[in-house]
Amino acid sequence: MSLKPSRRGAVAWALALPFIAAAPLVQAQAQAQGAAARWPQQAVRFVVPFPAGSAPDVLIRHVGAKLGEKWGQGVIVDNKPGGSGVIGMNAILAAPTDGYTFGFVQGSAISVAPSTIKGVSYDFNRDFVPVTLAAVAPFMLAVPASSPYKTLADFIAAARARPQGIEVADNGRGTAPHLASALLGLQSGAQFLEVHYPGGAQAMQATLGGQTQMMVETYNVVAGNVQGGRMRVLASMGDRVEAGLESFPLASKTVPGAVAHGWFAVIAKKGVDPLVLARLNKDMNEALLLPDVVAKSRELGTYPRPGTPEQLARYIAEDRKTWQDVLDKLNIKPE
Repeated sequence: MSLKPSRRGAVAWALALPFIAAAPLVQAQAQAQGAAARWPQQAVRFVVPFPAGSAPDVLIRHVGAKLGEKWGQGVIVDNKPGGSGVIGMNAILAAPTDGYTFGFVQGSAISVAPSTIKGVSYDFNRDFVPVTLAAVAPFMLAVPASSPYKTLADFIAAARARPQGIEVADNGRGTAPHLASALLGLQSGAQFLEVHYPGGAQAMQATLGGQTQMMVETYNVVAGNVQGGRMRVLASMGDRVEAGLESFPLASKTVPGAVAHGWFAVIAKKGVDPLVLARLNKDMNEALLLPDVVAKSRELGTYPRPGTPEQLARYIAEDRKTWQDVLDKLNIKPE
């Protein structure tokens, strides 16, 4: 009896081979999809490059409580302040790509720090992926209540008349408020005397004390003095009027292009399962728009702006270009 396979049998075996070979891959893909569908199965950690009690820290803790209720898992906020966000970014980069560590980071750590701080080794496009823009915090242009400048147009006119004669306070060379002030000067043709302080509190005291004529900061920093009648906001550098800020005109109406925000985003280290990232995007965006989260965000001077990873990627690309142009014009190099 011959053991030679028939032509029909050989053809059938040849046709079946690709499916047999693919079976382990299909099984692995099904297992991965199943694992992503069951995510999270343990506590999820958000690395936050800010100290406890800061506005972004409070916001992610509030959002994290909502996510924890939805997931049935703990949400850990891991504060890694310092280095203009670089310490936190490095902590995210050092974490495994198992889908349980993410970043809730400030935009300047992505768009500015690599161009101003020597030794920054990460590159956002190479090392990270965007999940969602979380919130923005437009910069306010605030003067003492006794200031002779009633409008931004008044202030710009005075600065044009006295180049380097009008002092503007910020919280440090190369910081987002400094660059926002510089952008205002470049777009308006005014030359301010930029005065750098170690922090927002010192810039505030200098402005209230008359050592500087204006300061640039987010609303949560100046709100107490504005509401107490000690300061006046000339304009918001937001790209639109946010709820609660309707009484402040947009700077861009006086100086086209004078738009600058602090902003916060959820990011992940490259390599995390895309299905997990899609689930995080959906759940995070839903949580950010819950009424009590929106109210808490507004108290903190931040305004939810969730969206898709693709939208965040475009936002980052535009932000990086804006600030690199300003840095180049100011001749600010890494130091």
